[in-house]
Amino acid sequence: MSRDIDALTSYTLKHLRDRWWSTRWTHWVGSHLRCDPGGRLVHVGCGNGEIDVALALTTPDLHVVSVDIHPSRARHARELAGEVGARIQALAGDARSLPLREGCADAVLCIGVLQHLADPEAATHALAALVRPGGRILIVEPDHESRTWYCGTPAGDRAFTAARETLGRWHRELAPSAPTRLGMHVVSWLREAGLEPLVVEPLPVAESRLGAPPPGVWENRDRLLTASASAPGREADGERLREALEAYRDAADAQGAAFVEIQHALLVATLAQRPG
Repeated sequence: MSRDIDALTSYTLKHLRDRWWSTRWTHWVGSHLRCDPGGRLVHVGCGNGEIDVALALTTPDLHVVSVDIHPSRARHARELAGEVGARIQALAGDARSLPLREGCADAVLCIGVLQHLADPEAATHALAALVRPGGRILIVEPDHESRTWYCGTPAGDRAFTAARETLGRWHRELAPSAPTRLGMHVVSWLREAGLEPLVVEPLPVAESRLGAPPPGVWENRDRLLTASASAPGREADGERLREALEAYRDAADAQGAAFVEIQHALLVATLAQRPG
Protein backbone atom coordinates (compact mmCIF):
# COMPACT_ATOMS: atom_id res chain seq x y z
CA MET A 1 0.00 0.00 0.00
CA SER A 2 1.34 3.42 -0.93
CA ARG A 3 2.23 5.62 2.03
CA ASP A 4 2.60 9.10 0.61
CA ILE A 5 4.98 10.87 2.97
CA ASP A 6 7.14 12.49 0.29
CA ALA A 7 9.36 15.08 2.00
CA LEU A 8 10.30 16.53 -1.39
CA THR A 9 6.81 17.86 -2.09
CA SER A 10 5.13 18.48 1.28
CA TYR A 11 6.21 19.62 4.74
CA THR A 12 3.07 18.10 6.26
CA LEU A 13 2.07 14.45 5.99
CA LYS A 14 -0.73 14.41 3.46
CA HIS A 15 -3.13 11.69 2.37
CA LEU A 16 -2.88 9.97 5.75
CA ARG A 17 -6.44 8.69 5.53
CA ASP A 18 -6.65 7.99 1.82
CA ARG A 19 -3.30 6.29 1.21
CA TRP A 20 -2.51 4.02 4.15
CA TRP A 21 -5.82 3.23 5.80
CA SER A 22 -6.74 -0.43 6.08
CA THR A 23 -9.14 -2.76 7.87
CA ARG A 24 -6.55 -3.13 10.61
CA TRP A 25 -6.69 0.62 11.29
CA THR A 26 -10.50 0.54 11.38
CA HIS A 27 -10.42 -2.05 14.16
CA TRP A 28 -7.60 -0.18 15.91
CA VAL A 29 -9.64 3.05 16.01
CA GLY A 30 -12.80 1.24 17.04
CA SER A 31 -11.08 -0.55 19.92
CA HIS A 32 -9.44 2.64 21.22
CA LEU A 33 -12.57 4.77 21.00
CA ARG A 34 -14.84 1.94 22.19
CA CYS A 35 -17.41 2.65 19.51
CA ASP A 36 -20.45 0.88 20.92
CA PRO A 37 -23.65 0.04 19.02
CA GLY A 38 -25.98 3.03 19.08
CA GLY A 39 -23.21 5.46 19.99
CA ARG A 40 -22.29 8.70 18.25
CA LEU A 41 -18.87 9.17 16.65
CA VAL A 42 -17.79 12.57 15.31
CA HIS A 43 -14.97 12.44 12.75
CA VAL A 44 -13.49 15.87 12.06
CA GLY A 45 -11.56 16.04 8.81
CA CYS A 46 -13.39 13.10 7.25
CA GLY A 47 -11.90 13.48 3.77
CA ASN A 48 -13.70 11.26 1.28
CA GLY A 49 -15.59 9.43 4.02
CA GLU A 50 -14.12 5.96 3.52
CA ILE A 51 -13.01 5.65 7.15
CA ASP A 52 -16.44 6.70 8.36
CA VAL A 53 -18.19 4.15 6.17
CA ALA A 54 -15.84 1.41 7.36
CA LEU A 55 -16.47 2.28 11.02
CA ALA A 56 -20.22 2.53 10.50
CA LEU A 57 -20.38 -0.86 8.80
CA THR A 58 -18.31 -2.64 11.46
CA THR A 59 -20.32 -1.32 14.43
CA PRO A 60 -24.09 -1.93 14.36
CA ASP A 61 -26.24 1.21 14.71
CA LEU A 62 -23.21 3.47 15.14
CA HIS A 63 -24.18 7.03 14.22
CA VAL A 64 -21.23 8.69 12.49
CA VAL A 65 -21.08 12.47 12.01
CA SER A 66 -18.56 13.25 9.26
CA VAL A 67 -17.20 16.81 9.17
CA ASP A 68 -14.86 18.35 6.61
CA ILE A 69 -13.96 21.93 5.80
CA HIS A 70 -14.48 21.23 2.09
CA PRO A 71 -18.18 20.89 1.18
CA SER A 72 -17.30 18.65 -1.78
CA ARG A 73 -15.69 16.11 0.54
CA ALA A 74 -18.64 16.13 2.91
CA ARG A 75 -20.90 15.60 -0.09
CA HIS A 76 -18.75 12.70 -1.29
CA ALA A 77 -18.92 11.10 2.16
CA ARG A 78 -22.70 11.45 2.13
CA GLU A 79 -22.97 9.86 -1.31
CA LEU A 80 -20.62 7.02 -0.40
CA ALA A 81 -22.63 6.25 2.72
CA GLY A 82 -25.82 6.19 0.67
CA GLU A 83 -24.35 3.67 -1.75
CA VAL A 84 -23.61 1.12 0.97
CA GLY A 85 -26.35 1.95 3.46
CA ALA A 86 -24.08 3.31 6.19
CA ARG A 87 -25.55 5.57 8.87
CA ILE A 88 -23.62 8.79 8.32
CA GLN A 89 -24.49 12.46 8.70
CA ALA A 90 -22.02 14.52 6.64
CA LEU A 91 -21.49 18.22 7.38
CA ALA A 92 -19.25 20.98 6.06
CA GLY A 93 -17.49 22.65 8.97
CA ASP A 94 -14.26 24.08 10.33
CA ALA A 95 -12.41 22.31 13.16
CA ARG A 96 -12.05 25.68 14.89
CA SER A 97 -15.79 26.44 14.94
CA LEU A 98 -17.68 23.19 14.64
CA PRO A 99 -21.43 23.18 13.86
CA LEU A 100 -22.07 20.83 16.80
CA ARG A 101 -23.06 21.32 20.43
CA GLU A 102 -20.70 20.62 23.32
CA GLY A 103 -20.88 17.15 24.83
CA CYS A 104 -22.68 15.68 21.82
CA ALA A 105 -20.26 12.83 21.07
CA ASP A 106 -19.46 9.48 22.63
CA ALA A 107 -16.27 9.47 20.58
CA VAL A 108 -14.30 12.01 18.53
CA LEU A 109 -11.73 11.17 15.85
CA CYS A 110 -9.32 13.60 14.17
CA ILE A 111 -6.41 12.52 11.94
CA GLY A 112 -3.84 14.85 10.42
CA VAL A 113 -5.99 17.99 10.60
CA LEU A 114 -4.31 20.08 13.30
CA GLN A 115 -1.03 20.22 11.35
CA HIS A 116 -2.72 22.48 8.79
CA LEU A 117 -4.20 24.99 11.26
CA ALA A 118 -2.82 28.33 12.44
CA ASP A 119 -3.85 27.62 16.06
CA PRO A 120 -3.90 23.85 16.64
CA GLU A 121 -4.15 24.25 20.41
CA ALA A 122 -7.44 26.16 20.16
CA ALA A 123 -8.75 23.59 17.69
CA THR A 124 -7.83 20.78 20.10
CA HIS A 125 -9.87 22.46 22.84
CA ALA A 126 -12.81 22.79 20.42
CA LEU A 127 -12.61 19.08 19.62
CA ALA A 128 -12.38 18.16 23.29
CA ALA A 129 -15.51 20.17 24.04
CA LEU A 130 -17.54 17.76 21.90
CA VAL A 131 -16.77 14.79 24.17
CA ARG A 132 -19.46 13.85 26.68
CA PRO A 133 -18.58 12.68 30.22
CA GLY A 134 -17.13 9.20 29.86
CA GLY A 135 -16.52 9.71 26.15
CA ARG A 136 -13.21 9.44 24.34
CA ILE A 137 -11.19 11.33 21.76
CA LEU A 138 -8.41 10.04 19.49
CA ILE A 139 -6.14 12.54 17.72
CA VAL A 140 -3.35 11.49 15.36
CA GLU A 141 -0.76 14.09 14.30
CA PRO A 142 2.82 13.99 12.98
CA ASP A 143 6.11 14.82 14.63
CA HIS A 144 7.86 16.66 11.79
CA GLU A 145 11.21 16.66 13.57
CA SER A 146 11.28 12.86 13.35
CA ARG A 147 11.29 12.78 9.56
CA THR A 148 14.41 11.11 8.21
CA TRP A 149 15.76 10.69 4.70
CA TYR A 150 18.36 8.54 3.01
CA CYS A 151 19.35 8.19 -0.63
CA GLY A 152 22.48 7.03 -2.38
CA THR A 153 23.31 10.30 -4.12
CA PRO A 154 24.44 13.76 -2.89
CA ALA A 155 21.98 15.37 -5.30
CA GLY A 156 19.16 13.72 -3.37
CA ASP A 157 20.47 15.02 -0.07
CA ARG A 158 20.63 18.52 -1.55
CA ALA A 159 17.06 18.18 -2.84
CA PHE A 160 15.87 17.04 0.59
CA THR A 161 17.58 19.97 2.33
CA ALA A 162 16.14 22.45 -0.18
CA ALA A 163 12.66 20.96 0.18
CA ARG A 164 12.76 20.94 3.98
CA GLU A 165 13.82 24.60 4.11
CA THR A 166 11.47 25.84 1.38
CA LEU A 167 8.38 23.82 2.25
CA GLY A 168 8.90 24.46 5.97
CA ARG A 169 8.97 28.21 5.34
CA TRP A 170 5.79 28.04 3.26
CA HIS A 171 4.06 26.01 5.95
CA ARG A 172 5.02 28.49 8.68
CA GLU A 173 3.43 31.26 6.62
CA LEU A 174 0.09 29.44 6.92
CA ALA A 175 0.47 28.07 10.45
CA PRO A 176 2.99 30.28 12.28
CA SER A 177 2.16 29.02 15.76
CA ALA A 178 2.02 25.30 14.96
CA PRO A 179 4.92 23.48 16.67
CA THR A 180 7.07 21.25 14.49
CA ARG A 181 6.65 18.43 17.03
CA LEU A 182 2.88 18.85 16.93
CA GLY A 183 2.00 15.26 17.73
CA MET A 184 3.93 15.49 20.99
CA HIS A 185 1.92 18.50 22.20
CA VAL A 186 -1.58 17.07 21.86
CA VAL A 187 -1.51 15.22 25.18
CA SER A 188 -0.91 18.41 27.19
CA TRP A 189 -3.55 20.33 25.22
CA LEU A 190 -6.15 17.64 25.96
CA ARG A 191 -5.23 17.68 29.63
CA GLU A 192 -5.67 21.46 29.69
CA ALA A 193 -9.13 20.92 28.16
CA GLY A 194 -10.14 18.76 31.13
CA LEU A 195 -9.61 15.30 29.66
CA GLU A 196 -7.58 12.41 31.08
CA PRO A 197 -4.91 11.08 28.68
CA LEU A 198 -5.05 7.29 28.42
CA VAL A 199 -2.60 6.34 25.68
CA VAL A 200 0.16 8.00 23.67
CA GLU A 201 1.26 5.70 20.87
CA PRO A 202 3.93 6.28 18.18
CA LEU A 203 2.96 5.14 14.69
CA PRO A 204 5.95 4.93 12.34
CA VAL A 205 5.29 5.41 8.63
CA ALA A 206 7.96 4.51 6.08
CA GLU A 207 8.43 4.33 2.33
CA SER A 208 11.34 2.97 0.29
CA ARG A 209 12.32 2.73 -3.36
CA LEU A 210 14.95 0.48 -4.92
CA GLY A 211 15.97 1.29 -8.47
CA ALA A 212 15.52 4.56 -10.33
CA PRO A 213 11.93 5.81 -9.85
CA PRO A 214 9.72 5.62 -12.96
CA PRO A 215 8.74 8.85 -14.78
CA GLY A 216 5.39 8.96 -13.01
CA VAL A 217 7.06 9.56 -9.63
CA TRP A 218 8.87 12.64 -10.92
CA GLU A 219 5.82 13.88 -12.80
CA ASN A 220 3.76 13.65 -9.61
CA ARG A 221 6.45 15.48 -7.65
CA ASP A 222 6.55 18.24 -10.25
CA ARG A 223 2.75 18.52 -10.22
CA LEU A 224 2.61 18.83 -6.43
CA LEU A 225 5.44 21.35 -6.36
CA THR A 226 3.77 23.44 -9.06
CA ALA A 227 0.57 23.55 -6.99
CA SER A 228 2.42 24.57 -3.82
CA ALA A 229 4.52 27.21 -5.60
CA SER A 230 1.54 28.85 -7.29
CA ALA A 231 0.86 31.16 -4.33
CA PRO A 232 2.06 34.77 -4.74
CA GLY A 233 5.68 35.34 -3.75
CA ARG A 234 6.74 31.72 -4.06
CA GLU A 235 7.88 31.68 -7.69
CA ALA A 236 11.63 32.07 -7.07
CA ASP A 237 11.75 29.53 -4.24
CA GLY A 238 9.67 27.13 -6.28
CA GLU A 239 12.00 27.38 -9.26
CA ARG A 240 15.08 26.71 -7.11
CA LEU A 241 13.45 23.65 -5.60
CA ARG A 242 12.42 22.42 -9.04
CA GLU A 243 16.02 22.71 -10.24
CA ALA A 244 17.17 20.66 -7.24
CA LEU A 245 14.59 17.98 -8.02
CA GLU A 246 15.65 17.85 -11.67
CA ALA A 247 19.29 17.37 -10.64
CA TYR A 248 18.20 14.61 -8.26
CA ARG A 249 16.25 12.90 -11.03
CA ASP A 250 19.29 12.94 -13.31
CA ALA A 251 21.44 11.42 -10.56
CA ALA A 252 18.85 8.74 -9.80
CA ASP A 253 18.53 7.80 -13.47
CA ALA A 254 22.32 7.55 -13.72
CA GLN A 255 22.43 5.12 -10.79
CA GLY A 256 19.70 2.94 -12.28
CA ALA A 257 19.19 -0.33 -10.41
CA ALA A 258 21.66 0.72 -7.69
CA PHE A 259 19.52 3.68 -6.64
CA VAL A 260 17.85 3.61 -3.21
CA GLU A 261 15.61 6.10 -1.40
CA ILE A 262 14.22 5.65 2.11
CA GLN A 263 11.87 8.02 3.93
CA HIS A 264 10.58 7.67 7.48
CA ALA A 265 8.08 9.71 9.46
CA LEU A 266 6.40 9.41 12.83
CA LEU A 267 2.77 9.92 13.73
CA VAL A 268 1.66 10.22 17.35
CA ALA A 269 -1.75 8.92 18.41
CA THR A 270 -3.18 10.40 21.61
CA LEU A 271 -6.23 8.88 23.29
CA ALA A 272 -8.00 10.71 26.11
CA GLN A 273 -11.26 10.43 28.04
CA ARG A 274 -13.50 12.96 29.72
CA PRO A 275 -14.10 12.04 33.39
CA GLY A 276 -17.59 11.08 34.34
